[in-house]
Amino acid sequence: METNTRAVFEYLRLSVTDRCNLRCVYCMPAEGVPKLKHSQVMRYEEMLTIVRAAVAEGVFRVRVTGGEPLVRRGLTSFIAELARIPGVIDLALTTNGILLADRAYELANAGLKRINVSLDSLRPERFRAFTRGGEIGAVLRGIDSAIEAGLSPVKINVVLIPGENDDELFDFAALAMDKSIHVRFIERMPFSIAQPTSPIRQSKSDKEFVSQEYLMERLASRFSLTPAQESAAGGPAQMFSINGGSGRIGFISSRTNPFCRRCNRLRLTASGTLLPCLDADHGIDVHNLSKKEVGSVIRRLAEEKLAIGKSCPEFRRAGCQSLSDIGG
Repeated sequence: METNTRAVFEYLRLSVTDRCNLRCVYCMPAEGVPKLKHSQVMRYEEMLTIVRAAVAEGVFRVRVTGGEPLVRRGLTSFIAELARIPGVIDLALTTNGILLADRAYELANAGLKRINVSLDSLRPERFRAFTRGGEIGAVLRGIDSAIEAGLSPVKINVVLIPGENDDELFDFAALAMDKSIHVRFIERMPFSIAQPTSPIRQSKSDKEFVSQEYLMERLASRFSLTPAQESAAGGPAQMFSINGGSGRIGFISSRTNPFCRRCNRLRLTASGTLLPCLDADHGIDVHNLSKKEVGSVIRRLAEEKLAIGKSCPEFRRAGCQSLSDIGG
C-alpha cells in the first residue's frame, strides 16, 4: 500500500544565501565559515522550480532564510515570484534586522506576510559583542518599520544563554508588553559544542541552555501570562498572552520539550540540498533537477522521515558545524 506522505512536509525553509553581514557567536566561529562559490549558489529560477515541486507535494508555507537573506541582490523580486505561486498561502522571512528598516515596505508590497527577527540582546555593547559588530539601533528601527508595514505578527527570536544574556529576560518581556510583537525564547541547540552523552537534561538551567520551566517561573514574578490560542499557521512555539500587554511571549523548547514528532518542515540549503530535519546527517542534492524529479526526492524524504517516526536523535547526528550551514 502506498504511504501517504503529503502531510509530512507542509513547511519549506528556503536558504537563499550563505552570506551574512554579522558573525554571531552562537552561529559561527570568529573567523567565519568557508563560503560557497557564486556558481555553487542556486539561481532564483532553480529555487522557484523546487518550491513549485514542494507545493505540489503538500507544502503551503515557505520561509526565506540565509545566512542573511537581505544581503542577496534581487530578493524583493524573488519574494514577489514566490507570492505568485498558487498554493503558497503563508510566506515569511527570517532576518537579523540590520537592513530591515529600508526594506520592510517593499517586502510587504511584494507579498511577504510575516517576518522573524533574530535578536539576543537589547543592550548596545552586548549586542555588538554577540554579533561581532552589529548595531542594535538598526535592528530596533527595522522592527518598528516591519510593524508599520503590516508584516504581522513580527516575531523576535531570542536565544538565552546562561550567564551571558539571561539577565535580559525581563527587558525582552517588557518589549512584548509595549509593542504588538511576539517575543519567543528558544532553548539553545547544541551546534558547535560538545554533544551530550546522556539523555537531554531536564534541569532548570545549565551551561548549555536555559529551560522554559525556569523562564516561566521567573516571568511569573512580574507578569501574568495566559495560554494563547494557537494560530492557524501552527508551529513549535507555546504562546502566551501578557495580561495588559500588546504582544505575546512564546517558548520554543527543543531541549526539554522536543516537538520532532509534530515536525512538518523541509529545508533547502542555498547550494541545493534538501534536508528532512534540522538535525539530519544527510540530505539530497536537487540542484538542476526537474520539478518531477524534485517531487520524487521529497516523497522519498517523507517516507524516510515517517519510517523513523520523526524521532528526535537529540542533536547527535547533525553534520553541520554552525547554523549558517543549513539556513538557521
